[in-house]
Amino acid sequence: MNTSSTQVRLSGIGIVAVCLFAALFVRLWFLQGVDPQRFEAATESNRLRVIHEEGPRGRILDRNGRVLVDNRTTIVVALDREPLRRLEEDERAAVFVDLADTLTELGVPTKVSTVERRYGDVRYSPQEYVPVADEVPEDVELYLAERADRFPGVVVERRTVRSYPYGSLAAQFVGYVGEVNEDELASVEGEAVPRAQDGTPKEYQPGDSFGKGGIESSEEATLRAVPGRRTIEVNARGELLGELERTDARPGDDVWLSIDLDLQAHAERLLAAKIRSLRGREGGEGTLNAPQGSVVVIEPGTGQILAMASYPSYNPSILVNGISTDLWEQLNDPNNGRPLYNWALQGAYAPGSTFKPVTALAGWRAGVIGPGNEEYDDAGTYRLQNCEGAGCTFQNAGRKKLGTVDLARSLAVSSDTYYYRLAELMWLNRWQFGDHPIQDVATEFGLGAPTGIDLPGETSGRVPTPEQRRAAFESNPEVFLTGDWFTGDTVITSIGQGDVLVTPLQLAELYATIATGGVRYRPQVISQVTRPIDPAEPPGEPGNFEVVRTVTPEEVGRVEMDDDFYLRVLAGLIGVTQEEDGTASRSWSASPTAWTMGGKTGTAQVAGKADSALFAGWGPIAAGVDPEYVISVVIPEAGFGGDVAAPLAFRILAPASDGTLPTACTIAAAGQCREAESSAAQASLNDVGSGGPG
Repeated sequence: MNTSSTQVRLSGIGIVAVCLFAALFVRLWFLQGVDPQRFEAATESNRLRVIHEEGPRGRILDRNGRVLVDNRTTIVVALDREPLRRLEEDERAAVFVDLADTLTELGVPTKVSTVERRYGDVRYSPQEYVPVADEVPEDVELYLAERADRFPGVVVERRTVRSYPYGSLAAQFVGYVGEVNEDELASVEGEAVPRAQDGTPKEYQPGDSFGKGGIESSEEATLRAVPGRRTIEVNARGELLGELERTDARPGDDVWLSIDLDLQAHAERLLAAKIRSLRGREGGEGTLNAPQGSVVVIEPGTGQILAMASYPSYNPSILVNGISTDLWEQLNDPNNGRPLYNWALQGAYAPGSTFKPVTALAGWRAGVIGPGNEEYDDAGTYRLQNCEGAGCTFQNAGRKKLGTVDLARSLAVSSDTYYYRLAELMWLNRWQFGDHPIQDVATEFGLGAPTGIDLPGETSGRVPTPEQRRAAFESNPEVFLTGDWFTGDTVITSIGQGDVLVTPLQLAELYATIATGGVRYRPQVISQVTRPIDPAEPPGEPGNFEVVRTVTPEEVGRVEMDDDFYLRVLAGLIGVTQEEDGTASRSWSASPTAWTMGGKTGTAQVAGKADSALFAGWGPIAAGVDPEYVISVVIPEAGFGGDVAAPLAFRILAPASDGTLPTACTIAAAGQCREAESSAAQASLNDVGSGGPG
């Protein structure tokens, strides 16, 4: 029995051993004979690592080649996690404490928890350097370099970051750069990865820079550099053995803007001075608050933006190394005026009387007014037909009687009752003219929709219609009192009140279209994209760049205006500045441009707040002369358009009209602009009034 049992057990063990060896031989045969390439590739992948190195972004220049956004080198203290992994846990912790204490003592406040968090940051590959402290002084660099043995795994490297020679100038226009987030990474994966002109992908890794707003965002694919690559070899424990291959990064392309830095700086300086002079003063409807404001200057024959000022502003350099929660909240705080907002694009305001040319064209097309049928006796008030009650009477500002007015004079002196009458006649005869002839013309001018400018975040504004009112009520009856549209709604729409909203950019485009006789161009902020030939020389130096892309004017529509109508509108808009009782004549006389200028003042009423001040116009305005500048100025809660917005517009364009624009000052030469800032502040306090709201 015992002998038999032993033999059985030995036989079983033999069978198991044979099976195990058979399985091993089969596996070896499979690895070596069936799929060797796949496993060789896996082995190679484990042995080699590719390190991603971000390159310098392209620069941003003005139309004359002056650098508005540049790059500079900053010193960064980072962790090389390879040698740190070889240390015992307590040794590594001691290095972190020593590093944090040393940086703090040398003037770079750093928490131990920050160093620990960075060491464990999974967004970085094991071989990538992980930044711990930015903007480190050179003496810190020298201190750490001399004590490398004391700080194993701590490296000091130089990286390229954004710099702003002109400080906050055009801040909202150019945007800023921050660390790419998960949503942005997802948006540039796969086929969406931007590519260089030769097709090389501009891939991203966590921690890379990404444009946040303005040109930095809209031209991210252009400004982005082609990243560099380092191929390194590691052993089975992941320890670095050496570098096998390196491909240097290629800088991004340079973007030339359409703006003129001198005009931009001049507009920003005067806008800031004007708003500061207003705050706290008493206006017609209460205390002036002026929480924000904007100026847009367009070249009407091309649609190119020459200046776009938004107040309040901020200095993008404070965001170079990231942004804290507190700072982010400050920059988006309504009580601070939301400095990150570009109010020229993102602000939507009632246009007031600047809207009247739209209503005039609708009335002319409908035949409600025309040659021989233009005059109206403005008695200061207008009462709706077949209407009873207090809400049936509408009035001019202050119930001012303006006497006999025709189309041209109605614009020059800003008669409201003239347009009340046009609006009511069109509404009462809607069976003939449709429900919204005024709104249809507004849409032709581009109102109520984004202009399509190549900047992010644009607001569409609003052109209200009976259909929209009904839809809004049906979708949310608890918010809206009614879904009906009444005669009074058309009446107040006719003078740019009620639910009408436009952005300052749309207002500038409206008057640019009038200035060109009806040709509407898409607003553009880029003139060309270039690539430097010698990066060490100024990028705008003639002969030192090759043109990658040129932006040409883009016509997006035409607004038909017959000659009789157009000549009357021109006469009215010229009368605003040139006739004795024009709503902006006194302001223009105080700060005249070198050529005749026309335009329209606007004063929009806002319930519970001071009036919003607006002006839009252009110059030169003369037969056979091409217009050069169209300007719009919008300052909410600021008072009358003729008292506030118009004089600001004239002071901005006066030196542009005679070639005496002051040169924009860099941060290094800021003292040279102090006299100009003082003059702007004094001029803002001495503005003359128009005697009416406009």
